[in-house]
Amino acid sequence: MLDVSVRPEFDLASYTKETRLKDGTKITLRPMVAADKEALYRFFKEVPREETRNLRDDVSSFLLIEKWASNLDYEKTLPILAVKDGEIIGDATINRRRSGWKWHVGTVRIFVHKDYRNVGLGRLMIEELSEIAFRLELEKLVAEVPDTNTLAIGAFIRAGFYRAAVIPNLAKDRENMPLDVVVMTKDIRPAHDDTYDYDF
Repeated sequence: MLDVSVRPEFDLASYTKETRLKDGTKITLRPMVAADKEALYRFFKEVPREETRNLRDDVSSFLLIEKWASNLDYEKTLPILAVKDGEIIGDATINRRRSGWKWHVGTVRIFVHKDYRNVGLGRLMIEELSEIAFRLELEKLVAEVPDTNTLAIGAFIRAGFYRAAVIPNLAKDRENMPLDVVVMTKDIRPAHDDTYDYDF
């Protein structure tokens, strides 16, 4: 449940949160920084091949991870990491536009280490993205998930998302095979929030 008493403005650079998983494991949630590139590469190296083929980006490429680390811009893409004992165990992002007709929409992605699934990490990170989105004054979050990824779909549903559509053959995997994609969405604040000054 979103804490609507919290002021939207907050400092992303200093944001960090200590929390625990359902099994008591202590983790830290914080934005990615440039120094995380080696740890993030180790995190993605452990992703099974059958899962990497369905990911949007080729996370097996160190050059890609290095590019992400070198071009961090929280105004466009905000990567939130789950860290345990110095190692990354979860990666989630909010992508947003600062202008145009989708300025109020954030697109989210999440990936959880295989050893930390079914302990609530996915749902916890998605709910944290929702809190951050509220503070960033976003109104809606959207996620696109391959329909075969039932764990991720379940985590999004438990975190308050609903299935808006299933689009056949919307994406293709690393082997160029078509993927049906589930589009999921969650309202963060009313579309006509009284705190905004609309000029129609």
